[in-house]
Amino acid sequence: MYVLLFAAFAALLQSPVVGSVVKPGTIAIVPAESPTTSPAVTKTFTDAVQRTLLRTPFLPLPDPNHSLYVAKVEVSQTQRGVVRSGNDRSDRRAMAAGLGGLSLTLPSGKDQLRGLIVTRLGVTVSLRSDNHVVWSGQATTVRASGTRTGDPSVVAMALSDALLTWFPRQLPGPLSVP
Repeated sequence: MYVLLFAAFAALLQSPVVGSVVKPGTIAIVPAESPTTSPAVTKTFTDAVQRTLLRTPFLPLPDPNHSLYVAKVEVSQTQRGVVRSGNDRSDRRAMAAGLGGLSLTLPSGKDQLRGLIVTRLGVTVSLRSDNHVVWSGQATTVRASGTRTGDPSVVAMALSDALLTWFPRQLPGPLSVP
């Protein structure tokens, strides 16, 4: 029995994960299966995660069969209402009509209703050898679709940067990104 305990302890010491510390190594980024997210959006987010991981001591590899870790990237997008977007009222050109001392300002028609998209990025890092999860995190943002800040590549980088700034430290909980 003592031999089994000693063997288990020795295996733990040789493992790249001791306690909750994740040691640097190679990592493959793979998309999670998601029937609701388009393959193009999923690729945008996996590419953003890979670019962010390049700034860490973890080396992304293209083949998950040869890496120490596997990072599974899960993306979900849901529309939650609409928001009016357009020019700021302070610098908006408006049409004015004068009627004797009375003027009437008409909107220029540049405001648009845009969908509010809630985007959630989840990354789960596990050991390739036994699928043991060593790190997990989630980040969420809400952006207007069809805008510069709501572009999928901008959202992907914002969420990826915010989330993986913590990696490999454990997050206190899900992140909310403005």
